[in-house]
Amino acid sequence: MALTIEQQLLEIINKSKHILITFSPSRSGDALGSSLALASFLEQQGKQVDVVVSNWQLPGIYRFLPNVKQIKNQLASLRKFIVSLDLSTNKLEDLSYSVENNRLHIYLTPKSGTFTASDLTTRSTNFMYDIIIVLDSPDLESLGEIYHNNTDFFYQTTIINIDHNTANEHFGQLNIVDFNTASTAEIVFRLLKNLHLNHITADIATNLYTGLSSATKSFKTSTVTPETLSHAAELIGLGARREEIVTHLYRTKTLPMLRLWGRALARLKSDSSRRLVWLLLQPDDFIKSGASEEDLPGIIDELVTTTPEAGVIVLFYEKKPGETCLLVQTNPGRNAADLLKPFNPSGDRLNSQACLKNKTLLEAEKMVIEYLRQILPQSLNQ
Repeated sequence: MALTIEQQLLEIINKSKHILITFSPSRSGDALGSSLALASFLEQQGKQVDVVVSNWQLPGIYRFLPNVKQIKNQLASLRKFIVSLDLSTNKLEDLSYSVENNRLHIYLTPKSGTFTASDLTTRSTNFMYDIIIVLDSPDLESLGEIYHNNTDFFYQTTIINIDHNTANEHFGQLNIVDFNTASTAEIVFRLLKNLHLNHITADIATNLYTGLSSATKSFKTSTVTPETLSHAAELIGLGARREEIVTHLYRTKTLPMLRLWGRALARLKSDSSRRLVWLLLQPDDFIKSGASEEDLPGIIDELVTTTPEAGVIVLFYEKKPGETCLLVQTNPGRNAADLLKPFNPSGDRLNSQACLKNKTLLEAEKMVIEYLRQILPQSLNQ
């Protein structure tokens, strides 16, 4: 009889000792809450777990989450290189080393005679992680530097892929992907319930509820199902601190962010025939509002919530004189990275960003919007 998904997951986890959890750096609440919850749960099972995300910068609204400071922004050395010396026929008198012109020189002095090249062997240890769990990410490329700088590690290590997005490419050896679920946090919750319900602590429930609430914009998106609401109620019953979550995610928008949001709305533009919406922010907007780049994803999230008919949202801002950057968010039916392909973007299918050098804000707007109008189809209803 074939093993269930939960049985396959449990079998892989039971054989592991050190687990890496990661997700796309363009993700935030759902991926973050799911990762922290899963890491805490696995640590209770006696596993050593690291959550590492490329170039991770913690959005301010999530600083309240349990164990959030444990997230690292780069991998440590994945394996050790070992140089072995055969001492069966000749003993070692002294060992020293020096570094010259970026080269390491090791000096081995025998007690008598000489050492030869045949006395030396080299090898690498196994990778320090047994498995990789990737959460809420469409593909390996979206993981950024952690993947691009360690492709051998990803190709040689078992990957568990957990996601709810239709853009997911099923890149894992075990793919736990459910397109009919509103959030990755829900999938993780179902898995943990079936593995060890009694091990879901109040902190784990709080992280999962945060992921669920973030993914559904506080249960306002069309993806919310009766099961979503049932899961939310269960998590509250398990100790999820709902009021704390609501306060930090939805009731504590800073004055600088609200001022910046107002300035962005004053320059809101759209092409309704292509379901395209864009906003412009000038350097003076950041100065007068007191906001920073850290507040920009929140502005797009607000626009997604208040403008559900928008299929593609672009936020332009002048990073510094002569360099304009843009953030793009799309609905699941489009690929944000592909939309920005001519502009060397980073990110993934749902969220992508690019910077245009030697372009003013208006020049960048003209170039990008004209290009998007060429490739985005017009609605048949127009």
